[in-house]
Amino acid sequence: MSIEKLNDERLEAVAGGMTAELKAAYACIRGDFGNGAARVAALRKAGFDPEVVQGLVNSILAGNEKVALDVIDGKYGNGEARVIALRKAGYDPEVIQKLVNGMLLK
Repeated sequence: MSIEKLNDERLEAVAGGMTAELKAAYACIRGDFGNGAARVAALRKAGFDPEVVQGLVNSILAGNEKVALDVIDGKYGNGEARVIALRKAGYDPEVIQKLVNGMLLK
């Protein structure tokens, strides 16, 4: 299951769905729009305001970083229990684990 799908389900329950800009932000996180100037151009071509989408990307990643810190603190358990807990909370365990690994390897 993709991060977009997990968050789409969570947001559906909370806010009644995702805006096009929020979906574009998740697409940016996946790399669908490229990076840097190429991302800005691709977002504009698709009809999005790159600054709005980037602000959403930054907010999403900041939230994931908080969850990664909680994982390091043991708040989501270990192994398969962690994977299940993260999915149940609406997070992509692979994305969170990459953040955890990056934090621990600094």
